[in-house]
Amino acid sequence: MDVGSEQAGKLQPGTKHRFNNCILVYIFISLGLALVLFLDPLVDRPAGLVKLQWFSRKPLSHGLDACSWDYEGSWKIGLAKGASDPLSLNISSEPVLTCANLVNRTAVSFVADPFLFIPPETSAPQPLLASFLFGNRGSDGVGVVGSVGSGDAAAADPWFAFYEMKNLERYIGELGVAVSYNRGASWHHLGTALSEPFHLSFPHVLYDNMTGQYLMFAETSKAHDGAIRVYGTSLFKFPFGWELLERRYPDDGGWPATRRWFQFGAPAKYVDTAPVWFENRWWIFTTRVGSPGARQPKYTLLLYTADTLLGEWRPHPSNFEGAAAAVALGGRVPFGISADARSARSGGRPFVFNGTLYRWAQDCSRYYGEALLLMRADVANDSSYVERVTARYEPRHDAMSWNAERLHHADVQRMPDGSWVGLVDGDRYGDGTAHFIAREQWFVELKALLLRLVVLQLVLVGLAVALLYGAPFLQSGWRATVYGPYISSLLSRLVLPVKGHFVLPSAFLYRNGGGGYGSGSSCYSPMTRQLGPVATKVAVAVAVSVGVMAFLPWLVYCPRWPISVPPFPSSPHYVPDLPYIDPEAPYNVTNLAVVTGCSATFMDRLENLVASLQHWAPNTRVVVYDMGFTSDQLGEIRCWSGIELRRFPWEKYPSHVRDLRTYAFKGLTFELALREVSNVVLWLDCGLELRGPLASVAETLAANGHVSVQQSSAPGRQGYPFGVMSEKYVRRFFNFTDEEFQRIKDMPYCAGGFQGFVRGSAAHKRILDPLVACSLDPESCIAPPGHNRGQHCYDQTAGTLLIRHNNFSTCLPRELYATSSTRKVSYDPRSSSSPIVVASRRYRQPKPYRGLLRRQRNCSSDPSFNPWRTIASEHTESTISHASLSKTMGGYAGALADFAVQSASCLGLHVTIQLVFWMQMMAAASATMAMISFAVVAFTGRIV
Repeated sequence: MDVGSEQAGKLQPGTKHRFNNCILVYIFISLGLALVLFLDPLVDRPAGLVKLQWFSRKPLSHGLDACSWDYEGSWKIGLAKGASDPLSLNISSEPVLTCANLVNRTAVSFVADPFLFIPPETSAPQPLLASFLFGNRGSDGVGVVGSVGSGDAAAADPWFAFYEMKNLERYIGELGVAVSYNRGASWHHLGTALSEPFHLSFPHVLYDNMTGQYLMFAETSKAHDGAIRVYGTSLFKFPFGWELLERRYPDDGGWPATRRWFQFGAPAKYVDTAPVWFENRWWIFTTRVGSPGARQPKYTLLLYTADTLLGEWRPHPSNFEGAAAAVALGGRVPFGISADARSARSGGRPFVFNGTLYRWAQDCSRYYGEALLLMRADVANDSSYVERVTARYEPRHDAMSWNAERLHHADVQRMPDGSWVGLVDGDRYGDGTAHFIAREQWFVELKALLLRLVVLQLVLVGLAVALLYGAPFLQSGWRATVYGPYISSLLSRLVLPVKGHFVLPSAFLYRNGGGGYGSGSSCYSPMTRQLGPVATKVAVAVAVSVGVMAFLPWLVYCPRWPISVPPFPSSPHYVPDLPYIDPEAPYNVTNLAVVTGCSATFMDRLENLVASLQHWAPNTRVVVYDMGFTSDQLGEIRCWSGIELRRFPWEKYPSHVRDLRTYAFKGLTFELALREVSNVVLWLDCGLELRGPLASVAETLAANGHVSVQQSSAPGRQGYPFGVMSEKYVRRFFNFTDEEFQRIKDMPYCAGGFQGFVRGSAAHKRILDPLVACSLDPESCIAPPGHNRGQHCYDQTAGTLLIRHNNFSTCLPRELYATSSTRKVSYDPRSSSSPIVVASRRYRQPKPYRGLLRRQRNCSSDPSFNPWRTIASEHTESTISHASLSKTMGGYAGALADFAVQSASCLGLHVTIQLVFWMQMMAAASATMAMISFAVVAFTGRIV
């Protein structure tokens, strides 16, 4: 059959029908997928409608270690003190209660909503309970408390704290309790005070003289029954044994009046119920939660009064203000006390001071936890209640403190000496976005990219379908249009001309009269017929070589990628004309200890570094500092052979040190290691790997008391305008003259991740001591205003300027130490890469030494035996810069490129590939071309 004839390439009716159905199914599926991906970012931000955890056996929104990260942030509890009144409280610079206090007891992500309870005399713990809680303390020290509800409390011992804690196994809030014996300076978590099938928070605990028992008003709105629950426990069971006493359904006429038709039957939700004894009765504040989407205020403050807490709750007349106005702009006027989003939700225990009622309120006008307000009741009588803001406490907004971004709850009490003390919660993050970006942002970017690809694919398929079903028009109609010549030119590039007709290359699929394939194959030129097999051969060769090297590296002998390190005509690193000579040198460096440290995200890099040290420096002491490992990781590191794990003492340093992005911890760790570990210390970043013995490094340390390695760029060439950070801040901090700074500013960096010092050496005094001072001053040196990695290299900037200023010649050549060209090192980690000593692996794959990591025999990595608590959730920001999809894909693409380049030197690998390929080439090539041709016919058809 002539492929150019009128019947050539036409599909049979049955095939055409199936093809049409497939096209319709494909279009509907693609449109549905596009719709889902379009709606995805609009639903349940920031994760979106399609969750990453759906594709993993482990939940990705949290971990199960104590202090695992959570999208709700990292709430902690601090101590608040005031001298004579609660209007000027001082909040502690460090928290006193965190999720870390609960380690090995309950896996929680945060603690919040603290209530301080100092037992009054009439509710002193009974001897049996005291013995259970306090051991031999008995009831010793239990003091006297003033009248309940008066706002006065005696200095009793012990003190109790009740708080919300987010249980990560159940992923809901529970109520915990802790005890303090030193006036709140430190706390010991006792356990879970109350747990329900639903979320709990706001554990307002008080002692009721009338019933002789403890009462708790917990926030239980997630029960969805419209009730305010009151729990109670006896003197003998306190602080445990809480049982439900009553469900209260407040008399709230405002909810039926403001409820929309689509909320018919839905009960109201009440949160943060807070009673206070004032003027011989109980005043009970609670907040109704509305739906802004239904034109209801998000929070409506309600007030009730009662003679007894378990008796009748009478609505205060202020609850009905505005009831006469049925409709107003923006919706109905809310029934409730005149309070807006700034103050309508309670933020702690109300109290009475100097005969005046005070109430804590949360300012949620812009975001949750924006500020904490202290409201003063100017009018509080039987007919009216009017309050105003008398004090406002805001987060510190310094990006470093434990309460840097959010503050929303307080409970303070007056002591017998007139001072005030209490607990306040806060959060370092504005929300859980930092945790989300660090771990799941790449998935959101992937969904956005997939949406663009699906839409593009639909457009292309639509054009193909238009070409297929618009053939009659294309045969005649388009030639007469203005764009006819352009369309003709385009089609001439898409199809091949045969006998004056346009015929698709896939015509060879249609059989001729004698069976088999007809002369349609003549559509291909000789070059075209050979390009397919050649391209397939190359693809298979690369895929097999990369696959074998990645998954079966021990099967292939791969010599090092050809490298030539020629003799240097001059020193490859800066050597001053008159290099500094330490008069105390040479030093004894036989006690050399290698020190490193990092956070949870860099665990694979740490494994690679440690294993390389085990292989090339087996007799060298290795110390790892915990900069934020998870509990599981700490347990794993404890079981590595020859490794000493130490905790970095964050509490001894200013809060900015906790922010790993300032790199202030680096110089401080050098100094700490010289004091605690050894008199000779070499710091290696986790991203490095040893490629040979450390003899040459030790020689430089012995001769100079210091060693580092040269890096690219320089302090004076960093950022734009060039060198602004180093000149404006670091130079001035070290009091360098303009002439001196001009002399040294363009000398290459000395790597901050490769630093060695001898204790007491001139380098210690001239380099490390000033570097430590710089690390402790965030504003003037280590992290000045506007700092970022593009402008400032932090410890590396300061250290380099100090090294160059003192004319040390101890920065070794980067070609041999910390080379970033990992293709120049041996693929086999056990083979020498001489003369290269150290390579910078960083994020690159593979991590060749991980498989060689040696562990102790019979060692349990059970995290419950860890010597200290994890602070992994503190350091989410250390991973944000590496969290984007582009960087993730770039990292894997770089790894594949490394594999492909290195595979070129693997002897015997390509011989195997050739044998496999030639045995299957004909079948593979035929099948591949058949699928391609079928796809072309299916989606485009034949144009005659």
